[in-house]
Amino acid sequence: MLAVHDNSPLAQTVLAQLKLDYPSLKIVNFSPQDVNQLLSEGNVLLVILEYQSTQYEQFKMLVKQHRKAVETDYPSDVLLITDTEAGFVGLLDESEKLFVDGLIWPEPSGLLKTRLAMLSQLQLLRIELAQTRHSLAWHATRIDREHQLVEHIFRNALSRNFLDYNHIRTYLTPVSKFNGDLCLVAPGPIGNVYVFMADFTGHGLAPATGALPLSQAFFAMADRGVSVAEMVTEFNFRLNRLLPDDMFCAGFLLEISANGERVTYWNGGMPPAILFNDKGEVIERLSAQHMALGVLDEDDFDSRVTTFRASHDQHIALYTDGVIELLGHQLEFLGIDSLEQLLRRFPKSDDFQRLVAELEHFRGTQPLHDDLSLAILACQPTGLDDIPVPTEDGAMPFQLLVDLEVEHIRELDPVNHVLTAIGSLPGLRRHRTTLYLLLAEAYNNALEHGLLALDSSLKDSSDGFAEYYQQRSLRLRELSKGKISIAVRFDATSRQLEFTVTDSGKGWAAEDYEQRSNKASHGRGLDLLRQLTTQLRWTQSGRQVSFTYSL
Repeated sequence: MLAVHDNSPLAQTVLAQLKLDYPSLKIVNFSPQDVNQLLSEGNVLLVILEYQSTQYEQFKMLVKQHRKAVETDYPSDVLLITDTEAGFVGLLDESEKLFVDGLIWPEPSGLLKTRLAMLSQLQLLRIELAQTRHSLAWHATRIDREHQLVEHIFRNALSRNFLDYNHIRTYLTPVSKFNGDLCLVAPGPIGNVYVFMADFTGHGLAPATGALPLSQAFFAMADRGVSVAEMVTEFNFRLNRLLPDDMFCAGFLLEISANGERVTYWNGGMPPAILFNDKGEVIERLSAQHMALGVLDEDDFDSRVTTFRASHDQHIALYTDGVIELLGHQLEFLGIDSLEQLLRRFPKSDDFQRLVAELEHFRGTQPLHDDLSLAILACQPTGLDDIPVPTEDGAMPFQLLVDLEVEHIRELDPVNHVLTAIGSLPGLRRHRTTLYLLLAEAYNNALEHGLLALDSSLKDSSDGFAEYYQQRSLRLRELSKGKISIAVRFDATSRQLEFTVTDSGKGWAAEDYEQRSNKASHGRGLDLLRQLTTQLRWTQSGRQVSFTYSL
């Protein structure tokens, strides 16, 4: 629609020619009193109005009305006209920022056609822009709603997270709305505590969705007192089915006993956790010895754990690579050495906020490029021994004998299979973690010292652990004959489990090894056997070990 306020013969001639060129164009005449209504209707392409300096107040009202119209989705274009050159100059001074154009009227039809074509295109662009704006607003509202829904699901899934446990301090900062890192803490049924630190590939909503199945499995298995090895096996199984090929999850899972002295951990692709004491002395780096979760199939996955004895003045720092790759204000990475220096300066639990402040000071105003997750666990008695657990029916007596040939030893995790078979029996569920540790230690001794004839003194050197396990893998591949038997007998009356592990190797001096290991960095597993079992004895020149565990 074209609205014109000019009834002169010349104007009518120009408009008649314009009508011939644009048959669909509707041309209407209007009085000055109709201007506001025309502008508010929104279906007028162009309003041509004569500008007269004597009607300045009316012009101001028109400017005000047009400003309101411009704020709508489809504003009209107002073309002000004047019949004098001086008036045209005044028009530009008054309205150059408010109106699209000005002309001296009547204007030749050819030039007016050009102006109308330009304004028509401008109007189409405005309509398209308004539609795009409405579409973006709708999508933004929808995405915000979906984010709120996902946040609600995450809050419910992580509502049992025991982050307020007295002996753990955490610093968790996501780079976006959703955290690709995961820090889970849960109490076990016998006063033990599980801590799981994980880092999914990338950050944001996509990797964060992996937290849902892991958290469900973690809390459910912690309730049952499942061993660390069984937990990571289940985690890997779930993620292997869930994640695409270009995603995986680095993870560090540990369990600390009720007295705070026994720590069992599995590290798959995570930076080395740092074991340090109250004096700021770094005792050991708990490096990764396994692939990340979700990478290997069930048959190739290695669930072997490491166990050591901690003292009550020690702490374990768990963190994701976002911490050591934190970019400082001088564009340098923090690095593990600098993190250890901070732990030396702030070793006690009460120093944690000062340590966090130093990390923030190091970063300065640099934006985060990865999620930050840091947790420091104090090796203290958990104080959770009195957690009530469901009463289980008494278990029936049973005997189990497993004979493992070379192909079974090389390809399977026999300890996990045995524990799966007996660990679900009533009366034994709460002890699965401890039973796994004991049987794994006995089995690994039979394999490594009996069949493979490895010497643990290799572990005394700085690079000894790596060399030891390289030799283990090599000799296991080359093993051509050998046998390990595992016998388990449960006496329901005395509620005692009797284990016997026998290998067909050449035998080894277990007593001498036991004495040497007391002063070495290895042999901690034997120490656990002595502490947690009774009637521990080696026979057949070290080829057979037997012990009793009381429920």
